[in-house]
Amino acid sequence: MKTSRLNRKLITCAVVVTFLLQLSFVAGADFPRGLHLSWQNDPATTMTLMWRSEPGAEGVVEYGRDLDYTHSVESEPHSYRFGRTDIYWHTAEITGLEPNTTYNYRVKTSEPWVSEDYTFKTGIPKGDDTPFRVAVITDSHGHVENQRAVLQMIKEEDVDFILGLGDFTDTGNQAEWDLWFTAIEGLLSEIPLLSVHGNHEGNQKTYWEQFAYPGEERWFSLDYGNTHLVFLMAASEPLAMEQRPWIIDDLEQNDSRWTIALGHIPAYSAGLNHGSSPYLIDLWGSVFDEYDVDLYLAGHNHIYERSLPVRAGNVDSEGVVYMTHGPVGDKLYSVSPDWWTAAADEGFSMYTIYDIDASQIAGTAKRLDDGSVVDEFVLEH
Repeated sequence: MKTSRLNRKLITCAVVVTFLLQLSFVAGADFPRGLHLSWQNDPATTMTLMWRSEPGAEGVVEYGRDLDYTHSVESEPHSYRFGRTDIYWHTAEITGLEPNTTYNYRVKTSEPWVSEDYTFKTGIPKGDDTPFRVAVITDSHGHVENQRAVLQMIKEEDVDFILGLGDFTDTGNQAEWDLWFTAIEGLLSEIPLLSVHGNHEGNQKTYWEQFAYPGEERWFSLDYGNTHLVFLMAASEPLAMEQRPWIIDDLEQNDSRWTIALGHIPAYSAGLNHGSSPYLIDLWGSVFDEYDVDLYLAGHNHIYERSLPVRAGNVDSEGVVYMTHGPVGDKLYSVSPDWWTAAADEGFSMYTIYDIDASQIAGTAKRLDDGSVVDEFVLEH
């Protein structure tokens, strides 16, 4: 009984400390904050910016090829209520930009407030074989120190954009997101992020209200240079079944050199805590095979694993490579290689870099603690 009471006291103390940290963050925060980039439309000619302000503030983005800021676009605000707090976000999409071009920008609101001077770079036009670099992160689970550290390392890698595979927070509540957006401050204001929904984001409105993606946002696709990216919700069999016709229709229209699909949940994975997802293999695997998907990127299992090329449930040189990316956070699980496993590792936080050009996709998985290489591989056409 004494041990039980002690455990309850320790848990209560931990909850109180977490609450006080979150409260101090909210009370001491300066608005606007959480400035981040994404795309809702063509990456080569547009850029979307989001930031949070005091309720009722008006916003504008000033931008140009230099610091003269010869152009501007007003933001569209939206708000929602979480608990007793009104959350107020701005979204501004800049259109008519030149491809593969660096722009300067700053954000203003009527509070009044003016941001620092930042830059962003537009994407490569569809079908263009210009090489590009992308980083993949997943499963930070509210570990904000690791989240900031990995973004700082990724910034030094000179990536063109970042792909997130979900579970940025542990519960999806607003206080966790406030801490997460503090961790990304000044980093995702210059590197666009595109992500899929993770199971720990839950059904709360916070994820959907704080990011701006193409279409209806739950699942969508985007072309960047010679690569077609397909963003999916993999959390359940009904969702996977609902998306299957859309995936088929999307891939039938795809003529890109490379095709990469993304979802939070792995299809093939030898992780001991979660493992493979038979419903994804059944519902999506055959579609990926038919339409020559090159890579399926996932997280969730908190281990690193790269599969051999798999087609129709067998190793096949023409098959899909299934990736399970290790976590940014400190929840670390175990892996036991299976028949499809080409490489596997466990016990550390990490991120992955992909270099994509006309002839190959080169992947490099790296540890977060020292930047050492965990795995390197090349896919060739």
